[in-house]
Amino acid sequence: MLTNTQLISAEFRVALLRHYISQAFISMMAEKNGREVFIAEGEIIPLSLNNVAVNIIYHIEFPYVQAHGAAEGSRLAAQALNNMLAPNYMSEAMRLSPYGAERLCGVYLDIIYGAPDSQLPPNTLITHIEPEGGL
Repeated sequence: MLTNTQLISAEFRVALLRHYISQAFISMMAEKNGREVFIAEGEIIPLSLNNVAVNIIYHIEFPYVQAHGAAEGSRLAAQALNNMLAPNYMSEAMRLSPYGAERLCGVYLDIIYGAPDSQLPPNTLITHIEPEGGL
């Protein structure tokens, strides 16, 4: 049985924000480009929920953690992610705030110029946590 504390954990909220931002960015690019791709400088980068989410981790969240440590960096990253969605994003069609659109387009321009694409930060460890009582 899932407990209420598992559903409202900071990690869960950040993962949900990351997913919403990825969906909104892909929708915005599909509307703009007619398909789920980022296009700039003559380059085309295909977009998927997973690769956009990983790029959010690497290019937006990770720098906060590097600069401010795990606890404070995670808090600042979560605040930045929250600001990337338009106000009242849960009550209407999911969309990015102007800040979010500018930030993600900047990430993908950096990727075009050689920044890592769809890579997790160095020394990232992904673990699987079994829910209490199993499934």
